[in-house]
Amino acid sequence: MNKEKLIKEARNPKYISGIYNYCDRWCERCQFTASCLNYKIGQENYSDLEKHDISSAEFWEGFSNLMKDTIDMIKDMALEHGIGLDSIETVEKETSSENVIHLTSEMAYKYITLVDDWFDSCKYVYEDSEIYQRLNHSKEAAVKFDDIIQIIRWYQMQIYVKLQRALDGEMDEDNDFSEDFPNDSDGSAKVALIGIDRSIGSWTKMLDFFPDRKEKLIKIISFLNRLCSIVERKFPKAREFVRPGFDQIDDAN
Repeated sequence: MNKEKLIKEARNPKYISGIYNYCDRWCERCQFTASCLNYKIGQENYSDLEKHDISSAEFWEGFSNLMKDTIDMIKDMALEHGIGLDSIETVEKETSSENVIHLTSEMAYKYITLVDDWFDSCKYVYEDSEIYQRLNHSKEAAVKFDDIIQIIRWYQMQIYVKLQRALDGEMDEDNDFSEDFPNDSDGSAKVALIGIDRSIGSWTKMLDFFPDRKEKLIKIISFLNRLCSIVERKFPKAREFVRPGFDQIDDAN
């Protein structure tokens, strides 16, 4: 795209200014590619943007419906296996601000390893095409096995990256303006929280495919639930942050 065309496109009102600043970079699953100049530049020959957006919107809407009541179910399952979420919350309240920063970064990084360990322990599934096909076409599962894997893998490292950006950005922000202007760190933290939410939902759906590994899955889910609680404590305004395009048009994303 040449300079003249870029300037012309930038003036087009159909593009939402700054929408790409607080996205998860998962363009293939984004319902706003038709409104993103950054995506347009990268995919100049992709002409069916609106159709792509509708398809992605339907995917996330369906997945969001499955996530309803997930937290209550997690609490029940955790108690069943002796994992007390209430005690976790008590520890968080007693943790100093400095330690919260360290704990947030450490847990987000540890999650990367937890995901790799899980998939390493399930190599037999991917090495056996018959098992893999059976899981991916299971009539009992409302979401395809492939979709669940994609969500988990996509956010595996991004949660850590976004949280590091939020933590680093917070140190550089001028607190004198925090009451009047939204902090960029809250925007990054919100993207991380969305990734955590979707990951929790995906791991919960994994129970449909691996009911015999319920205890291990609950430990991963509880770990993410704890990380979510810590991030919300560290960035109490993150959930309220309004991301250009995403939250102004549809807060369900």
